[in-house]
Amino acid sequence: MKKTLQLLLILSSFTISMQGQSWWSSKMIQGNGNLTTTNRTVKKFDNLSVGGSMNVNLIDGKEGYIRIEAEENIMPYIETIVEGRNLKIRFKKNISIRTNKKIEVNVAIEDISSMALDGSGNINVLKTLKEEELSVSISGSGNINASINVGTVKSAIGGSGNINLKGKAKSFDAAIAGSGNVSAYKLKAHNVKARIAGSGDIKVTVSDKIKATVVGSGNIYYKGHPDKIDTTSLGSGDIEDRN
Repeated sequence: MKKTLQLLLILSSFTISMQGQSWWSSKMIQGNGNLTTTNRTVKKFDNLSVGGSMNVNLIDGKEGYIRIEAEENIMPYIETIVEGRNLKIRFKKNISIRTNKKIEVNVAIEDISSMALDGSGNINVLKTLKEEELSVSISGSGNINASINVGTVKSAIGGSGNINLKGKAKSFDAAIAGSGNVSAYKLKAHNVKARIAGSGDIKVTVSDKIKATVVGSGNIYYKGHPDKIDTTSLGSGDIEDRN
């Protein structure tokens, strides 16, 4: 547990540092307000990484198709590249973007193993994901919203982001370092492991077993009637039955 939370804290601090350095060294591009749309194709991928302030919508469809709506003078600076099996959607390096209109990116997927969001954007999953294992993570202040039906799902937040999950899972592992929130009352899980280092909140529904740990002022709230309950709170945070 300590290693996981330490990693999240390091990730959060590193992101803040890099964002600051990037701001000082970047070329500034101000959106001109004129929206345009472009279609792109990429190789197949298993993992998604999103960086920057944009809405990325995962839709059901043939994998490799991407549709982007953005201001015309910003479009050339949006990268959609696949490295290995990882699709990366981000702005080009050393470019600071200021938009007047929101960037919308629709990505067709058949299945996916992991989603990672860095920054203040959003990932919205517009289909139910059916996977054996799924990993969801945020570094920054963005949001991930997903409907899932999985064996195991792991979520991690480093910063003030929010992860909202609904559906079903056999096992759910949720970790927060910072002030982010995991809202998963609508995710029915058999087994839950929840950990917080900071002031964030985790909300879960569990049927069989929950292991919950809070270090700091964060809170873990659970619904359901698990047979096994293991809780540890170090600080002012609470672990509460919310039935």
